[in-house]
Amino acid sequence: MKRIFWVFIPPVLVLGVGVLGLSFYLIHHLAHPLPTQLYGSPRDFEIITQQAMWTDEKWKNTDDTQSVGWFLSRGRSAPVVILSHAYGSNRSELLSLSFELWKAGYHVLVYDMRGHGESPTKWSGLGTYEADDLLSAINFLRAMKLPVSPANSPKLDAHQKLIDSNQKLIDGRFGLYGVDLGGYASLIASSQDPMVKAVAVDSVYLDVSHFIKTRMRGFIGSDSTWANKVIESSWTSKLTELSMQVYLLRREDSAPALESVRGAHGRRFLYITAPKTGEQEAMTRELANQTKDQKEVIEVDNCRLKRLYDKAASAYDARVVQFFREAMPPTEKLPLPPGVRAAK
Repeated sequence: MKRIFWVFIPPVLVLGVGVLGLSFYLIHHLAHPLPTQLYGSPRDFEIITQQAMWTDEKWKNTDDTQSVGWFLSRGRSAPVVILSHAYGSNRSELLSLSFELWKAGYHVLVYDMRGHGESPTKWSGLGTYEADDLLSAINFLRAMKLPVSPANSPKLDAHQKLIDSNQKLIDGRFGLYGVDLGGYASLIASSQDPMVKAVAVDSVYLDVSHFIKTRMRGFIGSDSTWANKVIESSWTSKLTELSMQVYLLRREDSAPALESVRGAHGRRFLYITAPKTGEQEAMTRELANQTKDQKEVIEVDNCRLKRLYDKAASAYDARVVQFFREAMPPTEKLPLPPGVRAAK
């Protein structure tokens, strides 16, 4: 028996150490996605509107890291929509959507998630920190005050002169939009702040474990039957979870997306799917099926897992704007600057 024991134990230990080492390497690789350059800014919109309508912003997260983003302001009390991009992307991918939402009457915050774009934090939390970062963004916006023009300004009417400098810029309603990793964070954050009234997500996943497995398949290759069996094994899941805890110094969210949507909180949801997105299409539909609040599922020809152009981007953006208009109507309709067409 002892001889048999010593024959089998070393290979098992070697295999276990090998899988742990591979898991640790993959977590390191995933936590440092390839950097992508910003290819535009809201400055392009100012050329069209001929008015100041955005600012660069930064704020502190709960773990003392910083986030950065662009804030497109309506200059009056209004609801706000926060846009969270996909893993491996950056905020500039959502510029067209941010402008369409701004034209529709919303403040818009579009930011770089940690480990992406120009974020000062050079590593991704792979879903374990991102919901907290989004909640920090909500708190940052909640503290914003309405800008007040000089009391003697001839452009102000009697009502405007009475505006208190302590009036909140955000009218108390928050909308969240996210793709992939950004959508996952949006679902979790929506259940933790009652001011979130509407959530639109594109191609999301159930929990961090599923996200890691999906990325592992992309890294190793999904055509290998042997590799898929290793990825799906309970041992790999446990070792990957251990690697994440050691590397990121944090456990997976105690309330992943699936648990976050099972409670009724008076929110409205839009789930966006597209053909040929594999597991993420199935997981997005599963999340929709489990959602207790009012929900809608739509299938588009192209989702935002990849960059959209021209007609595809316009059609996609219009559908998202329509959802927020129905779920969280702007407070009032103001005239747009000359040359700017209203969002449809």
